[in-house]
Formats: sequence, C-alpha cells, structure tokens
Amino acid sequence: RGSNYVAGAVIFPVGAATAATFNPSFAYDAGRIAAKDTRAAGVHWAFAPISDLTVNKLWLRVYENFGEDPLLSSRMTTASFGGYQGDYKNDRTRVAACMKHFIGYGYPFDGKDRSNRHIATHELLEYYVPPFKAAIDAGVATAMESYGVINNVPVVMSHYYLQTLLRKKLGFKGMLVTDWGEINSQASTYFTARDTEQATWAAINRTSVDMSMVAEDESFGKNMLDLVANGYISESRIDESVARILQLKKDLGLFEQPFADPKLAATVGSAQDVKAARDAVRESITLLKNSNNILPLKLTDRVLFVGPTLNSTRYLAGGWNVHWQGPSDEEGDSVYQGFGDTILKGVREVTGANPVYFEGTDINGTELNDIDAIIAAAKSADKIVVGL
Repeated sequence: RGSNYVAGAVIFPVGAATAATFNPSFAYDAGRIAAKDTRAAGVHWAFAPISDLTVNKLWLRVYENFGEDPLLSSRMTTASFGGYQGDYKNDRTRVAACMKHFIGYGYPFDGKDRSNRHIATHELLEYYVPPFKAAIDAGVATAMESYGVINNVPVVMSHYYLQTLLRKKLGFKGMLVTDWGEINSQASTYFTARDTEQATWAAINRTSVDMSMVAEDESFGKNMLDLVANGYISESRIDESVARILQLKKDLGLFEQPFADPKLAATVGSAQDVKAARDAVRESITLLKNSNNILPLKLTDRVLFVGPTLNSTRYLAGGWNVHWQGPSDEEGDSVYQGFGDTILKGVREVTGANPVYFEGTDINGTELNDIDAIIAAAKSADKIVVGL
C-alpha cells in the first residue's frame, strides 16, 4: 500500500480496500510504485504482498489482507507481486517481494494476534494455500513464516509447514525469514523451548528457515555459533541458508550497487503516483446499501459530520504508515508536511463552506465530547455522516 516510511511517498488503500475494487491493476500499481519508492530510499526488499486469508473478523489485522476469498486473494497477490518484484533481477526499480505470513495466520480462534488456529489440513490446503501457491508459481523471491501455532504446533518449529508443505509440495525455492522475534518467542511466549538456544536448534533443524528477524537482539547469531561448534547443527544446514541469502543479494544486484539510485528520489510523490493512489481510493469505496436514496449528498442538504476519522489523515491511513502504529498524538497530521487529505478538507473544497463538524469521541472510543451540542445539531440536520 505504498512505501509509507519514505517521506513524500503516496499511501495506497489497505489490502482489504484494494480487494474491494476487484481490479488487480490497482494492486499492481501499488506494488510498482512502492517498489520504486523503496528503492529510492536504498532498501531492496519489501515485506509484501500479504497473502493471508481473512477468516476471523475479530482479528485486528484484517485490514492488511486481500479479504476472505481464496480466488480473489490469489489474483490480488499475483498482481501485487508483479508490481513489487517484476523483473527484479534486471530492473533496479523493483524489489524482492515477500509473501506472508505462511500459513493460516488469519484465523486465530479468539481474534488475538498469536492465538492458536484450529484449521483442518484439508481446509488449510483448499482455502489458505492458494494465494501462496499463486505467488510461488509466479516466482516470489522470499517468504515470511507466520506468528503463532496451528493445531498446537508452532509454525516456526514445524517440519511439515516449513519443509514438507512449503518447500516440497509447493516448490518454494526462495529465502525464508521468520516473523519478528518468533524464534526467541518460543522460549519467552509459547514456552515450547527452555531457552533461545533450544528454540534456535529446533527452528533450524526442523524447518527451512534461513533468517531470524530481530532488531538489537544478538542471541540468534551467538546461539548458532555455539550449536554448530558443538555439533548440534551441521555446517551443511548453514550452507543451505547462506546460499539462498547470497543468491537473493546477487539477484538484487547488491554486489555491484548496494546504494540508492538518486534519480529515483526525484520520482517519489510524483503527480502520476498521486493520481494512481487517488484512483485506487475512489474505486475502493464500497456502498453497502442506500435506503431511501440518501446518497448522493446534495449541496442543499444540511449535513452534520461527526467522528474522529473525518478530520484526520493519520486515522484514515491507519497502521504501517510513517511508523509501525502510525503517527503519534504529538505528531498528528503535521508529519505529512501538508501532503495529506482529510474528508473534511474534501467537503470544504466541494461545498466552498466549513461543514458542521464535531469529533464526538476519541479514536479509541473511550471519551465522549460535545454530546449536547451534537444532539442539538442533529435535530436540525437533514443527514448525518459518521466517521469512526
């Protein structure tokens, strides 16, 4: 949905909204422009497309995925992959794509992010695998394994999911990375290992994981050295992963030119990119019903606008924009340096007048504001638009 951590880059609709267009070309354009802008910042690998199937609507990451239908998700995944990666071995405006999160991530039984997923094998193969198979068949360069456990088996320690299914049955040849700190979490969160060394031993020996995603933590490297030195992990297993990592770097051209291309920086946030993003937003708008022909709004209508998202760019953009969880309260919309739009701004441009607006509640729904004024304004309004 755009290279959202790069200053001035356009932000595209989230995966669920892109899927709502039923037009894979929007997924392709988002990937293509995100790849270009990512390369402009000197980064050569993107953690996209997200190929999870949205099953449990209580799960708070449903917005990131291309919906609940395996066919639509497969089509969107393939198009997004084509935009991001394309001919990445020769085209230096493209990046290595990463299908994620393999597998079954979208069905935590209680909606909590790392909860157990109860998925029968035949359902996993019939519904959850197709988007990943589509990416593999198209030549995706990398993959990320999933947080959590399926039927009480941690994915990051599963020989079946990350060796038999991913490598042998689906034929994935690329580089496999863990999700954030998932090996260490076996000792600290899931308690499937007594310590991080045992977790590292199990993940490397049982699966085809090539890289552990961590930040400052150095235990993975230290544990690997100790495990190899003491004969618990073979050097040939290390060679297997190193070969895939080096091949990825070679394919990306990092041995010849590891730096950013200054010419790409000039294209970030171009008029063409802005148009592509706005076109995608327009096509993603979904009308569920229109009782009594309430829509479209008329210039003569007395409309009351209520809700925190109507007057905020950062709330419209959601997570994974500028920062992991979006801009902070202190930053507000100023972080967009004047480039962000809001719904109220659009209303002003269309009507030429300041709309009647109340925030009503904070974004968390924990505080109510101006209730008496809102009730009074509602009594004289023809229509009310709520943005939560």
